[in-house]
Amino acid sequence: MTTFLLRCGGGLALLLLLGLAAQAQPSPAAKAQFQRRLRAMHFGHRFWDAPPDSLRRVLATQRADTLRLQTLEHLQALYTSEAEDREALTLATKLRYPERVALRLTVSANQLARAQPPNLPAIRDTLQALVTQYDALGAVPLVRALANIRSVYDQQNQPEAKRAYFQQKLAYYQQHGPVENVAACYRFLGSYYDSRGDYNQAISYRLRAAELFRTFSEAWYYNEISVIGAEYAEWGNGARALPYLQQAASWPSSDASNERFLNRSIASIYLQQGRYPQAMRYATLALRARSPRDTVAAYERALGLVPLGAVLLAQGQAAAARPLLQQAQRLADSLHLPLYSGGGNFELPATWARYYAVTGDYARAEAAWLAAYRQARLEHREPLRLAYLHGLAEFYQQRGQPARAAPYALAALGLADTLNAAQTATRVAQYELAQADRAQQARMARLRQQQTQAATQSRRQRRALLWVSGGVFVLLLLATGAFYAFLRSQRLARLVTAQKQDLQTQRDQLDTSLTELRQTQAQLIQKEKMASLGELTAGIAHEIQNPLNFVNNFADVSAELVNELHAAQAAGDAAEVAALAGDLAQNLSKIHQHGQRASSIVRGMLEHSRASTGERQPVEVNALCSEYLRLAYHGLRAKDKDFNATLETDLAPGLPPVNGVPGDLGRVLLNLFTNAFYAVQQRQLAGEPGYVPRVAVATQQLGEQVEICVSDNGTGIPDSAKAKIFQPFFTTKPTGEGTGLGLSLSYDIITQGHGGALTVESQPGVGTTFRITLPK
Repeated sequence: MTTFLLRCGGGLALLLLLGLAAQAQPSPAAKAQFQRRLRAMHFGHRFWDAPPDSLRRVLATQRADTLRLQTLEHLQALYTSEAEDREALTLATKLRYPERVALRLTVSANQLARAQPPNLPAIRDTLQALVTQYDALGAVPLVRALANIRSVYDQQNQPEAKRAYFQQKLAYYQQHGPVENVAACYRFLGSYYDSRGDYNQAISYRLRAAELFRTFSEAWYYNEISVIGAEYAEWGNGARALPYLQQAASWPSSDASNERFLNRSIASIYLQQGRYPQAMRYATLALRARSPRDTVAAYERALGLVPLGAVLLAQGQAAAARPLLQQAQRLADSLHLPLYSGGGNFELPATWARYYAVTGDYARAEAAWLAAYRQARLEHREPLRLAYLHGLAEFYQQRGQPARAAPYALAALGLADTLNAAQTATRVAQYELAQADRAQQARMARLRQQQTQAATQSRRQRRALLWVSGGVFVLLLLATGAFYAFLRSQRLARLVTAQKQDLQTQRDQLDTSLTELRQTQAQLIQKEKMASLGELTAGIAHEIQNPLNFVNNFADVSAELVNELHAAQAAGDAAEVAALAGDLAQNLSKIHQHGQRASSIVRGMLEHSRASTGERQPVEVNALCSEYLRLAYHGLRAKDKDFNATLETDLAPGLPPVNGVPGDLGRVLLNLFTNAFYAVQQRQLAGEPGYVPRVAVATQQLGEQVEICVSDNGTGIPDSAKAKIFQPFFTTKPTGEGTGLGLSLSYDIITQGHGGALTVESQPGVGTTFRITLPK
């Protein structure tokens, strides 16, 4: 009774939530706010093909609520845990962002999915409501949510409802976007027609999906290519299937599971073609681990054992096939494997039927064929159902039972007519034929255009020939006068040549003088920079050495006072003892004072180790710049003892504090300083003669704002990279030396976390300047 009441209460709560979601239409201002934030979230190859762990590592470093929510919503497009969904809901509610309604529905769907048994209609309605909410906000990639809706329809065994829903969403997204959702709808409609055996429609939808996936995700593109190959194989066009499957298998980034799927599919095609050595090779590869750390999952092993057993049966090796089929049967019974899943067809009953027929156990063969047919009919796998009808008819015919074979043969004929009604005779998808026709028309149009251009050029050449003929006569008349003019020009040419040689000699002398002047200037700049570096190093050493000298001197004097104190105490001179004790106490106070000064210097240099709390407080910008400049410089020198650079500071006196998060601002400065030192180090390693690395920081007050300039004379940033320098995952560093997230996070911290601005000015081969503007 209690469980019933709880379910009723949960159902009422869900109805109330869905009702509120239907009424909670975002305002125009909320839509505009959400779409501005959405434009800052870049979706492309680097995002869709990146592992989710890269974003989770970014999330672990963020403290500000706005940045954490943006990363969680970015991550949600790929995969999030329930805890991450709940945190996103908490942050959106706290910040009063309009997507909080959709996030509340996401959390509700997670809770419904955890229930046993899960309430599939409620899960479907909740997922569709959250898709509607996001559609009202803007063009949001919802591939994950749409995939979950497809999965619920499949679990409910409602293919027609699935088709109607995704056709409706396809029509909407084709007008409103984004392209990711259009591709997902094409993909799920393709899976519907695949299950119905309409390969013409299935492959056509899959080809449209692949074209769109190629624009933003290699992984999903090659996944579609592999499925298209498998569908052509099921259609019976193995020759057309092999190029798609081999293209997908050639992708170097394919994961082990997909590689095994491709090997199973290729093995099945070679088996159908009677090419048994090739079929055996690919069936064996489908069961092999790709590396020592790779493990073949139990369901993948079951899927791979069946085609391997089928190849052995086709070669007449029934005894070798039996243990493989028995092992596959044990795995299937424990895992409750369906006839079809994302890993492809699992034709174990049909393979058993062929095995029993070969070994003469006709009763078991008949039972296996009937079981295979029932399973295909229950799961609406029409192509397999047709194949099994043919198998049953052939089985009874070979047994001399034409009366029992006839119903299955007639059913197969009717089903074949139904399936072939929408197919093409060539067993090539109509969309692919249309593409080929369009390509042929385009080639013919180019040929016609080339012919027209050739004819036009021929007419122009004939007219030009007539003009040339007339011009030759005129030239002959002018030749005589030109000869006399030539003689006169020769004299002028000799005069000009002599003057040109004089000018060249003077220019060479000026070039030599200019080169010497530039060398002298470079030497002066080098000496000035090295002098500045020496002064700065001496200043730091002096800053630490002063309190240490005081401590040493007062310690020596205190040691002498102790000796005098012992002597006065031995002599019984109480007044002298008291005076010496007072002097000793004063010296100890001085030692403590200067020791505290040295400690404060060290403590200030280590202040960067404090974790940021995310709370705003007054921040001394000059102190923060000095601290993180030293930290970045000494951090690089700890890795490269031979590296030196000139550090320049121009800190405005009396600069007012800014209201911000010290830890976050420190991270931004540390990132900019580290990039600057990296740039000058790379230019230094290039071996450029006379080059001296330089990193500078300057601050100034601009009205109600404070500006920080971090500049270097490193390698600079190419013009082609400036527009993308603050985008996530974009980096100019070699592979393995940068994640492409440092400047993106710095930009978000300054612009969104502190309401400021971060800009860059750079010239390749000269240097780079980053400008931070913060409100007071």
